[in-house]
Amino acid sequence: MKPKVVGYLRRDISGQRTRRHEMEIRALAKASGFDLARTLVAGPTAPASLAALLTVVGRVDAFAVITPALDHVEFRADEIMAVCALITLESRHAPPRGFARRSPSAPHRGFPGRA
Repeated sequence: MKPKVVGYLRRDISGQRTRRHEMEIRALAKASGFDLARTLVAGPTAPASLAALLTVVGRVDAFAVITPALDHVEFRADEIMAVCALITLESRHAPPRGFARRSPSAPHRGFPGRA
């Protein structure tokens, strides 16, 4: 079974590139061997949208969130990485196959080989 991922983007940041970002998220998930469980597209006035993202991540037991760039998750990247990996289209960095989610009590050290 392929690891599940969730796509996330904000329409106010993507603008006219929203559809393209959705397709790129889908393509990166497929190329990386992931099962894209769902893509959430948030509007500009959706303050609870990241809370909704974390709910979906937990519900589908997602391995990672794929987003176009860190500005889509604002200052809450650490909250996402506390429960799963975070992959951006900018970096196209996917954690290695053996990457394991950390337990909530374990210190965060990023991906293996990164500080």
